[in-house]
Amino acid sequence: MDYQAPKGTHDIILEEALLFDEVDGLFRQMASLYGYTPIKTPMFEHTELFTRSVGEGSDIVRKEMYTFIDKGNRSITLRPEMTAGALRAIVSAKLDKTADLPLKVWYSGPAFRYERPQLGRYRQFHQFGIEAVGVTSPLNDFESIMLGYYSLQALGFDSLMVKINSLGDKETRDKYRDSLRDYFAPHIEDMCPDCQARHKLNPLRILDCKVPADQAMAKEAPKLKDFLSEEAKTYFESIIKKMDEYHIPYVIDDQLVRGLDYYSHVVFEYHLSDDKGKAYGALGAGGHYETLLEELGGSSLPGVGYALGLERIVAIIQELGISPDFSKTIDCYVMPLSKAETDYGYAVATLLRSAGLRTEMTYDEKSIKQQLKRATRTGSKFAIIIGEDERKKEKVTVKDLEAQTQETVAFNQLINYMKAQYSHHHHHDHDCQCEEGKCECTDEQCSCGGAECDCHEEGCKCEGEQCECKEGTCTCEGEECDCHHEE
Repeated sequence: MDYQAPKGTHDIILEEALLFDEVDGLFRQMASLYGYTPIKTPMFEHTELFTRSVGEGSDIVRKEMYTFIDKGNRSITLRPEMTAGALRAIVSAKLDKTADLPLKVWYSGPAFRYERPQLGRYRQFHQFGIEAVGVTSPLNDFESIMLGYYSLQALGFDSLMVKINSLGDKETRDKYRDSLRDYFAPHIEDMCPDCQARHKLNPLRILDCKVPADQAMAKEAPKLKDFLSEEAKTYFESIIKKMDEYHIPYVIDDQLVRGLDYYSHVVFEYHLSDDKGKAYGALGAGGHYETLLEELGGSSLPGVGYALGLERIVAIIQELGISPDFSKTIDCYVMPLSKAETDYGYAVATLLRSAGLRTEMTYDEKSIKQQLKRATRTGSKFAIIIGEDERKKEKVTVKDLEAQTQETVAFNQLINYMKAQYSHHHHHDHDCQCEEGKCECTDEQCSCGGAECDCHEEGCKCEGEQCECKEGTCTCEGEECDCHHEE
């Protein structure tokens, strides 16, 4: 039998896997800068969690969930999104009653939806997301939007834009639903079956329809902004003001309602286009919710969050050609020249790995020419050559594959030697004049001579051992100078 991955899934391997981890790692790092901590929840939950939280009127619940009956005759669903599970975990651990607020968590992992596979969209896909629970504040909502925007920008995406809208409070949405039902009622029989079902369950979903004729009808529908309560209008305007203050590009999209029923107030999507104007669609989305935690048995606390689709983001990075260079995955390649040197070579490789150097070696017998080809393919900086003479004298030959130079180094001095090599390249890279092994400066022009200089200005000439001045023209020489002004 020819085994293939199930339709709508794919294997993530080689450079794509490295890029995947790079993107995920950057998102984790950015979230931690904003005070978020990780949360990990099961990949399947009781079906009622999603029908209650996501909404029975949503396409996800009606058409896309992977649901089955387990051996205990319980209805189980593979998670179609990760907010519901994160909030369920918060309630289960009683964190909504015992922890400091807001609770700020990030999550990353696979989710599952039965939908038509397309570029960057799979039936098993991966999300990275955040949730901040427990504070009703336009600033908290804005910060979530900003974090997602900056995280995507850090990947190298330039032409980013946030589509944003307000769904208002409960008063707003109740009035708006009634207005939409009245507007679509005379036309609903001519619209698609999905819209007919949405008209009964939640007419806001009609605005999400992808059928061209129905889209044209929806464009003429009443606008939600005309139904916003004064409180909801003030709340949304506060967020828009922050978007302007921090120069985050956005457009207010009256049609944006999002596919999950628990949202209220602000909803948003991150969109990307290239320098030629090609649109890549949404990379991620999120919004504010008022009652979701309470509906899951928790306290009456609001929240806000977003999720980013990793497959789609990785696919676009590859299409745009802005992926990092993964050709140099190894620092040192250990090369035993015969089977007799394999054990000693493995001890050398283990030593290098314990020092944090990415190390590979050859376990089968290969000629030095073949091993050098392997080392070149991995982008290795150094070849560690071990012949009979090196083994007997407990030494190695270190060959710099870029400079094409080599030296013989004793086993017990190898780590110090490698540190010196990397320190040398560090100095060479930015012309640093700091003391060997103790450089902490961050600018190319820094010429400080102190062992603990922390200055960050290009023109700093300070010489004190603990100088922490931050101004470029400071010339003080005191041992503990901490002035912060030019004078």
